[in-house]
Amino acid sequence: MKLKKFFDYLPTFIFCGFIACFMVLWIALPKEHYSPQEKRVLEDFPELTFETLFNGNFQKELDTYLSDHMPGRNFFVGLNACYDLASGRNGSKGIYLGSDNCLFPKPAQGGENLAKNAGYIKEFAEDIDIPVYMTVLPSSGYIYSDKLPLVHEEYCDGELIDGFAKALGDKVRYVDSVKLFEEKSGSTQLYYKTDHHWTAAGAYQCYSELGKTMGYAPVPEESFTKETVSGFYGTSYSKSALWFIPPDDIELWSNASQPAGSVTVEISDGSDKKTGDSYFFREQLRNDDKYPVYLDGNHSLVRIKNSNAKGGKLVVIKDSYAHALVPFLSQNYSEVIMVDLRYYKKEISALAESENADGILVLYSLGNLAEDTNLSYLF
Repeated sequence: MKLKKFFDYLPTFIFCGFIACFMVLWIALPKEHYSPQEKRVLEDFPELTFETLFNGNFQKELDTYLSDHMPGRNFFVGLNACYDLASGRNGSKGIYLGSDNCLFPKPAQGGENLAKNAGYIKEFAEDIDIPVYMTVLPSSGYIYSDKLPLVHEEYCDGELIDGFAKALGDKVRYVDSVKLFEEKSGSTQLYYKTDHHWTAAGAYQCYSELGKTMGYAPVPEESFTKETVSGFYGTSYSKSALWFIPPDDIELWSNASQPAGSVTVEISDGSDKKTGDSYFFREQLRNDDKYPVYLDGNHSLVRIKNSNAKGGKLVVIKDSYAHALVPFLSQNYSEVIMVDLRYYKKEISALAESENADGILVLYSLGNLAEDTNLSYLF
């Protein structure tokens, strides 16, 4: 009889023991400030005040804090992602797992903001006496549609980009990256498998295509030495929580004929200044996110000078895809001024005119372009 009662209460004992064990571990284990797998700062213990207590913010922040610092969090987050995958909810975290261990962000959406941005760029090009070039980069899911899972949302990149390009008007010299990438997708790895960005090889293909419209002769691919760095886990990996996916390799392409000391990189973030003598900031390779090895990641304004280049001055208005492209453009332009409108809040028209720029390149991925609300700072 006693044994029967024991077994009757066994689930309760196990549950209480489980809770007690996790409580002890939660108290005893040190609290991490940063999650390298998720590439984000974890929640600090919330501030307790009368205001946060009664408006509910303290409870919300406390729930997040407890969740972020749960013992074995990475295991359980990964287990949940695998459960979603096994139960047919591929893409539940905004990332699809395709064949060949490829991770694809869900498709970009069009809409009113995309149309507004086309209007801003059209008006900007019509108001400035400097040639304006543009290209919009399709997503990896659209280009490698044959590797997508069987069930997925529709990628309409081609249709959206085509409509956007037509709305730019005649003053914008548009370069079609969609057709280019469709042609090159079978022979070149254009995108990382664990990240939404393009590879150095993808950026080089775009650089070569841009030259046909922008009027420069691209440096041949065989002129570059390619250094491979392993262990790159991108943002798609972090969002998916599919920890079993192997890492990518990241490549650094250097022009072997470029004289030492010919490149200067000047980074400006308001009053903060930073300089370098290479396109590659190798200290970033020690970090969890290695993509900022290209020109040190996101900054408001970056000025790249190459005394060995024969061309003039180019202003690049961009998202982070440009970081892997600008080292190639710098082979042909003696000065490239790279501007990120998320941080640079001055008129680009005034900047380009004061710098006597020879050309302006606007380069965005479709996903970022559809969401960007900063292009009104062009003029």
